[in-house]
Amino acid sequence: MFIIIIAKGQFPTQPSLTSHFAMADRVVCCDGAFANYFSWCRLNHSHPSEVDVVGDGDSLPPALLQQAHEAALKVSRTVVSEQESNDLSKAVHYALQQVDEPSLSSEAVRIEILGATGLREDHTLGNISLLAYYAMQFPNVQFTMVSDYGRFTPVRGKRTFQSHKGEQVSIFSFTPAQPVSVSGLRYPIEGRCLHWLWEGTLNESLGTSFEVSGGLLVVYQKSANAD
Repeated sequence: MFIIIIAKGQFPTQPSLTSHFAMADRVVCCDGAFANYFSWCRLNHSHPSEVDVVGDGDSLPPALLQQAHEAALKVSRTVVSEQESNDLSKAVHYALQQVDEPSLSSEAVRIEILGATGLREDHTLGNISLLAYYAMQFPNVQFTMVSDYGRFTPVRGKRTFQSHKGEQVSIFSFTPAQPVSVSGLRYPIEGRCLHWLWEGTLNESLGTSFEVSGGLLVVYQKSANAD
């Protein structure tokens, strides 16, 4: 199952990303992001039949819901009033509640998060750290966080990434006491603890793949379209 979650950051503009809307089995919007998604649908003459909107309910004007109804877009609203988590986490938990348990245990669920970066730096930093948290909470779910500028992927343990020569890569460790190793990048890291977020940044792929291993990591790959 392929699920797209849209947060209230910078809405994607690259066709290589927005084309994913039509491929998704389910689209879930944080309530503050629904206006952006609905505007994109109208501008691009896209006519999805249904979208789930999740959040605390304070960012979804009734007039906007009426417009969606008139456009034959069925909006399923879920209000989560607790304030211990942000709307992105509410949307992630809601989406996974809709998935059959066998799928969750078989690595059959892929979640792509859009609109989680940009506009506010504090939200961006918080959401990137949440990506690592989700990977720890739901180890069988494949998470990515994507923008017009690049892709963040959480890693638990070891993983090989497809790449291309010259691709810009950064590695962030969320378990700074555990050593990190990488191969296939211009600046090697061999069993080194990354105590600060900047320590694994600004690296570069040497070829068609690279490998990272460590504790709980987030790997950033810059988009080829981003300057």
